[in-house]
Amino acid sequence: MATERYAVETRGITRVFESRKGFLFREKTRTEALKGVDLAVESGSIFGLLGPNGAGKTTLTKILSTLLIPTGGRAEVLGHDVVAEAEWLRPRIGLVLGGERGLYNRINAKDNLRYFADLYGVPVAERERRIDEVLARVDLSWAAERRVEEYSRGMKQKLHIARGILHRPQILFLDEPTIGLDPKSARETRKLIRSLVGDGVSIFLTTHYMFEAEELCRDIAVLTKGRVVAHDSVPGLRHLVGGDRTLEAESHGFDDREVESLRHLPGVSKVVSEEYGPWLRLTLRVRTSETTPDDVRGALPGHPDLMVRERQTSLEDVYLDLVEEEAA
Repeated sequence: MATERYAVETRGITRVFESRKGFLFREKTRTEALKGVDLAVESGSIFGLLGPNGAGKTTLTKILSTLLIPTGGRAEVLGHDVVAEAEWLRPRIGLVLGGERGLYNRINAKDNLRYFADLYGVPVAERERRIDEVLARVDLSWAAERRVEEYSRGMKQKLHIARGILHRPQILFLDEPTIGLDPKSARETRKLIRSLVGDGVSIFLTTHYMFEAEELCRDIAVLTKGRVVAHDSVPGLRHLVGGDRTLEAESHGFDDREVESLRHLPGVSKVVSEEYGPWLRLTLRVRTSETTPDDVRGALPGHPDLMVRERQTSLEDVYLDLVEEEAA
């Protein structure tokens, strides 16, 4: 199924979790975390997976990194089946999960990496050199002998990434790599992620931060309720939800006739109404350049307090449109 072009391909991946609850655990519950996921991720790129909490992002990441077996469907990573060929894949996969677990706090960074190097099968003759290389890569050489419990959260995240690339994986799975980091640490982490692609590593990234996905990722998929509802480049996703341009009109109120007049302006694909305290905001997605802020003002006479502004449709706009549409 997979080719050299794709680092990841999935067809109809499902995952069901079953558990028991109630008196004597007699009541059986069934949760569908993934409901037929189809994806194709190009090699040598940074791919972003977005979705709300509970959408199935971590479940899919664990399946692709061979930590979890799918209930149905088929997934291949680097052209190899994640179930039948898991042993072949594991030395070629790097995984960095969000949070601070997975490191040994009472020993220093080098000793942590020595342990993981042995676990990953890094040859003993190369181990020390490779540890020095990855610590330098994540800018932690200066703290190599410090115990990890003395590290800041940002430093721990860098060490997680060092651990993830220690064995030179061909694909790296990053699950919320900048969650909880201060802006400076998050920026440094994003810079590090970009640099890894230059080494030929394919990166599969999950994140809640829209600006991060927009900055890093060539292609993005939106996962919600266990299904992929969109998969495209950022410009393609903007087109999918109605255009690159967004016009916003704010006043103390609009009647239905005024809203309907906006829907008929050239190139307008969608009008959304939102309350902001005493103000009402109308958001227009616009496919073409025909409709301008002046056209919006002309369609809304009699509002001396009217404010109209234009901006580029953001990835956050796209994401909210897609998730809200799926929830409707």
